[in-house]
Amino acid sequence: MIGSIFLSIIVVLNSRGATQYHVGFPVIGTSAGGPRGAKFFIFIRGAVAVIYFSTNLYYGGMLMAILLRCIFGSAWDNIPNILPLSAGITSANLLAFFIFWFFQMALMFVHPIVLRHIFVIKAFYSTIALVAVLGWAVQQNHGSLGSFHFEGQAVVSGLHLVWPMISAINSICAALCPILINQPDIARYAKRPSQATWSQILGIFVSKILIMFLSAATTSATQGFLGTSYWNVWDLYNAILTTYWGPGARAGVLFACFVSVNRYIYPIIALTAVNSMQGMVLAILASNAGTNALPAGADMSGLLPRYINIVRGQIICGILGPLLFPWKIIADAKSFLTFLSSYTVFLMPICGIMVVDYWLVRRGNLHVASLYSRDAGTPYTYWKGWNIRAMVAWLCGTAFVIHGVAGALDPSLTNQASKNMYKLGFLLSFLVGSAVYYVSCLIFPVPIYPEGKYDVPKTWEYMAGSEGFFEGESVDTIRLNHGAITGIKSGGEAEKVSPLASEKEIV
Repeated sequence: MIGSIFLSIIVVLNSRGATQYHVGFPVIGTSAGGPRGAKFFIFIRGAVAVIYFSTNLYYGGMLMAILLRCIFGSAWDNIPNILPLSAGITSANLLAFFIFWFFQMALMFVHPIVLRHIFVIKAFYSTIALVAVLGWAVQQNHGSLGSFHFEGQAVVSGLHLVWPMISAINSICAALCPILINQPDIARYAKRPSQATWSQILGIFVSKILIMFLSAATTSATQGFLGTSYWNVWDLYNAILTTYWGPGARAGVLFACFVSVNRYIYPIIALTAVNSMQGMVLAILASNAGTNALPAGADMSGLLPRYINIVRGQIICGILGPLLFPWKIIADAKSFLTFLSSYTVFLMPICGIMVVDYWLVRRGNLHVASLYSRDAGTPYTYWKGWNIRAMVAWLCGTAFVIHGVAGALDPSLTNQASKNMYKLGFLLSFLVGSAVYYVSCLIFPVPIYPEGKYDVPKTWEYMAGSEGFFEGESVDTIRLNHGAITGIKSGGEAEKVSPLASEKEIV
């Protein structure tokens, strides 16, 4: 609950600018970092997106393997494994991985406005499926959720609970850390700011708590009759199918809606597992597309807008996914989790800088035309395209916590204070980056508007009323690199428009 509160606050703060000016992360990041500094931020976020995309492909592939086992039964189990043990994956699971990857690639061509409908479907379908599995597990465990005491669990209390609690909060926050940065890529499509406020607060708060409870409760209940604590969802479903699988269960997968006789409980069990597998597969497909592939595509289009649009960027991300061999990355779960959590240290200072730049430094005022320009006199050019204030703030926010990563991997490398700072990495890196950037802007103020516009009011979101344009300006006035972005000709004929331009600007 505490982690979800932090996430809800930050995601709303970093969505505001995009809802008012309808520009994505690669563009709005220019305000804080400068044209070249923004590319540095984009590169960091894009690298994380590709890695997360790759590992989610593996998760989806493992779930797909269970789903195929439900459908084909022993025929799937009997697929010979021709890969060595060192490969880290079996032939059957590798086949399931690429089947899942095929469906994932198809979503690369779906526009975010259409993709949102898939999110709605998977939200209802997956939740119902997961609740059904929990209900069945409780019934099998004689109506009990279990003791919530798991294998290998250490029970602590009092002062000994403080730092594990803080570490757990940090882990919850780290799971959503990447999408906090590029939240403008999604929020830009909001028709009004309220669409990116309460819906996101409730969405994060309710979903995170619900999923955490369903997961832990299902593991606790199934431990009562399976005898083992399963934390990987595919391991749990595999164990359920192995325990209850049989000819009747396979038939029940197709005809379970017609089965109601108690002695044929096995088909109902199998149906519950398969429905949940379908829900989980759908959930990962949609989430991977919306929170990893789409951000990666938007980020790559921001790095090379002449050659890469969002769809091409997503395709590149999709191709890179299998090439990272995710089954190798997650071979050591502890090191992998530490590796992913370490990205919090690199990403949260960026998020803090962007929030402070919009809310405190510029007071919600952006000049959209200047965001696409490197001409002298524009407010975002800074020093040769770099906002040194932001770069220093990012370095301070990162350096303040990064030393703790070594201690997380090998406790003997750092002292306890360093490890504790790393456990607070999400908040510390965010707060330090924010504070350093704000103080830097107080000492060395940044220009709010282009030269010659000093008399324009700097009250809260004054420019939002015109969506970031001065009187007499429009999309036609935007120019980048002598015509890379040219908007619409006066005669109505469309010219070349950069993928950085928002949908509303193009219209």
